[in-house]
Amino acid sequence: MYLTAALLTILPLVSADTIANMFEWSHDDVAKECVSFLAPHGYKGVQVSPVNEVPVLNGRPWWERYQPFSYKLVSRSGDEAAFKRMVETCNGVGVRVYVDVVFNHMSADQPWGTTGTAGSRPDTHAKKYTEVPYGPNDFHPPCGISDWGNRWQVRNCELMGLHDLNQASEYVRGKIVEFLNHLIDIGVAGFRVDAAKHMEPTDLAVIYGRTNNLNTRWFPEGTRPYFFQEIMSNQDNDAIKPQEYTRIGGALDFKYGFELARAFSYGNDHNQLKWFYNFGEKWNLLPWKDSVVFIDNHDTQREGVFDRQVITYKQSRQYKMANGFMLAWPHERAVVMSSYSFNDKDQSPPAYPVPINQDGSCGGGWVCEHRWRQIYNMVAFANVVKGTGVNDWWTNGNDQVAFCRGDKGFIAINGESGDLDADLQTCLPPGNYCDVVSGQKQDGRCTGITINVRQGGMAKIRVAGNAEDGFLAIHAQLNMILTAALLTILPLVSADTIANMFEWSHDDVAKECVRFLAPHGYKGVQVSPVNEAPVLNGRPWWERYQPFSYKLVSRSGDEAAFKRMVETCNGVGVRVYVDVVFNHMSADQPWGTTGTAGSRPDTHAKKYPEVPYGPNDFHPPCGIQDWGNRWQTRNCELVGLHDLNQSSEYVRGKIVEFLNHLVDIGVAGFRVDAAKHMEPNDLAVIYGRTKNLNTRWFPEGSRPYFFQEILSNQDGDAIKPQEYTRIGGALDFKYGFELARAFSYGNDHNQLRWFYNFGEQWNLLPWRDSVVFIDNHDTQRDGVFGRQVITHKQSRQYKVNSMANGFMLAWPHERAVVMSSYSFNDKDQSPPAYPVPVNQDGSCGGGWVCEHRWRQIYNMVGFANVVKGTGVNDWWSNGKDQVAFCRGDKGFIAINGEPWDLDVDLQTCLPPGNYCDVVSGQKQDGRCTGITINVRQGGMAKIRVAGNAEDGFLAIHAQSKL
Repeated sequence: MYLTAALLTILPLVSADTIANMFEWSHDDVAKECVSFLAPHGYKGVQVSPVNEVPVLNGRPWWERYQPFSYKLVSRSGDEAAFKRMVETCNGVGVRVYVDVVFNHMSADQPWGTTGTAGSRPDTHAKKYTEVPYGPNDFHPPCGISDWGNRWQVRNCELMGLHDLNQASEYVRGKIVEFLNHLIDIGVAGFRVDAAKHMEPTDLAVIYGRTNNLNTRWFPEGTRPYFFQEIMSNQDNDAIKPQEYTRIGGALDFKYGFELARAFSYGNDHNQLKWFYNFGEKWNLLPWKDSVVFIDNHDTQREGVFDRQVITYKQSRQYKMANGFMLAWPHERAVVMSSYSFNDKDQSPPAYPVPINQDGSCGGGWVCEHRWRQIYNMVAFANVVKGTGVNDWWTNGNDQVAFCRGDKGFIAINGESGDLDADLQTCLPPGNYCDVVSGQKQDGRCTGITINVRQGGMAKIRVAGNAEDGFLAIHAQLNMILTAALLTILPLVSADTIANMFEWSHDDVAKECVRFLAPHGYKGVQVSPVNEAPVLNGRPWWERYQPFSYKLVSRSGDEAAFKRMVETCNGVGVRVYVDVVFNHMSADQPWGTTGTAGSRPDTHAKKYPEVPYGPNDFHPPCGIQDWGNRWQTRNCELVGLHDLNQSSEYVRGKIVEFLNHLVDIGVAGFRVDAAKHMEPNDLAVIYGRTKNLNTRWFPEGSRPYFFQEILSNQDGDAIKPQEYTRIGGALDFKYGFELARAFSYGNDHNQLRWFYNFGEQWNLLPWRDSVVFIDNHDTQRDGVFGRQVITHKQSRQYKVNSMANGFMLAWPHERAVVMSSYSFNDKDQSPPAYPVPVNQDGSCGGGWVCEHRWRQIYNMVGFANVVKGTGVNDWWSNGKDQVAFCRGDKGFIAINGEPWDLDVDLQTCLPPGNYCDVVSGQKQDGRCTGITINVRQGGMAKIRVAGNAEDGFLAIHAQSKL
């Protein structure tokens, strides 16, 4: 097989992600900025200047950092220890680190005795770099680039006297790979490859292909580093073009910034904005998937390239507009430059630390464009609209334009001296929206311009010709109508999977986040109620659903253990969702019953002094006799549990206080137990009063996500989940019931052939409103509505449970929960002992079932991550219970629900090659431990799933290619 880095790369960035180029910042300053600004404002990556040893030159010009003396991690920005702290800190808040690496060359000749930042003194004239070590035989023979049209010269001669390494040498390749792997092991996500144009792509492919996978502490197992390469190019008539390199990684698209500079600089070579309706490949730009776009960088700021116009911070108004357009236009990855001011193009950076002024700007000569409101709010815009295209383009025929991004965002740009004043389609729901360019939404109000969107999406849009910024932008999360639903910024993204670690201890969950959940692509973990509950005889699982107080002391651990767990899981990108109980307190318990935190409430008198609640905080006592009676269901006691009155301001305050304490610790959201038994209007008030999420882990303004338990069959229920989806998500019980009917083969059997339109046409909740699941702790033990439920206890437990979960994870969804159980015979049975033992084969022991660790399930979590954003296509059925389908061009699954073989030629929608079936095995060291599927030219493959197969289905995807 042909091994290229491109085939190996799993991008750690997702669509519309933005990297801040923190040019010449110290490691300590970058670490602080990741926590205090980059993560809270939606930046997903940080690019740092070269980190290796370089010469200490007179005047300390910035370009000394591009003249390596060795690969020791000691630079002007700090030593290796500081670099490690920075990577640890930034990864901990979800900001990935990309290092600018220089391995085309070593330094030019330097005066004798010049010392490096790590103390070395190489003999540069003799090309002896003893700290690597490199000697004269490791370099190309000396020659200068005299003809930039000569491809051989450009790739083999010295760039401005910099000693040119021979990357075709096995020894040189080895030293470069050793350097890159050291950075990867520390935790970086990838590299900006300096001067890539001056190296052969085939040499780079070998180097990239030999690097390690990313560190599994921070990235899913098997994730590859992302390389984005500097190929200075105008792309129109260059001898060496970026397209020669995009088969092995990404490329910085210089022409992208040049064309936007022409649009906003208004020189003789002006690009009118009206022409930008098809900005992209038709302009001879690189395809989005291959490129990293930017307006300027440290080179173009100082030197320019190809005599092309460049916009920098020195033309601040035009610069904001150019960056605004870039961040509003569809892209895969964009880099925002963060500069320091200079008059001399060689000027060294200002002093550290970078001072931050009271208004959030930088001082001391640091420009910090990434902190300009007009830019960082457009980073958030890009995050909101990602996955959408451009629609409803409008222009006045010259330099005034506007467009929508799907139904998520709208931007209007005035590139003229006269006013833009027009009634335009914004594609947004009616309401008042805050323009993020002139201001931002704070405490439900706008600090800048407010745009009123009328019914049908139309709005009066005005951008004055002399406006400070020259553009405005609004998006779906800026509606000023204050409801919990409209305020919610989901911390989950499409196709994310949560593991429900039912009854696990906090310490065990923390370990599992690091060793298994994050490496296998789980994005969230749901934990059992964390507050004080009674200590009952036999310790039944349901004691946790009877609050004694809101103190964070439970069977799983105390508050300190809970905080450690949240810290650890957030640190590896696994978000914590707490199962919260505030419909009720406990039922009556025997006198003297002690809680897990030591309290002894008088439950008979409804006195819970540790909250405190008293009898007036509860609804008058009554039992639910008629489940068709909406008032009874919401105001009477559920199985004797004392029913709190959520319409009381005092009760609301205590619940909000409890939730806010969890939010401050760092949780991402909540599963709301028994939501069906509370009024949606009361819940909307409670949700709306919770704090924004902790900015240590989440972008500023992010809201907690509430997914609500509304036990429902949806067909004839008096209370339906749709009453609650305006204020949060809802668990879709019917989803699991229908899949149980498909895989249980009873009298009420659903044939798989019918599932081609599984979704709202089945009276399921819309994807955006629902959290789907096969079973949970309740349905495992009691079932619901007399409906069939599939659990780990089925006779063919691995096959049936895995097939149901496999279909769920292969089918498009927004959020899915995978149950992780313990075995039980008595439905009240308490959980096994802690810690949870993990066997040598990766399964759990001691009575813990751990379905989330079943290969057939966790590899389908990986499948869901790979195919997210795609739809279902190329559906096939044998007319009964054998089906197959593709997810776009990213994945394929075939399911055999019959006792005889599925054996047919099917369309997989994947490029030709050999693929590893992730159900029967997985890809390891370039080989498959299970079944290998050969996809032929055109996407067809022979697919066989035996009727007696252990699993009953197979699945392949773009990243399971061998």
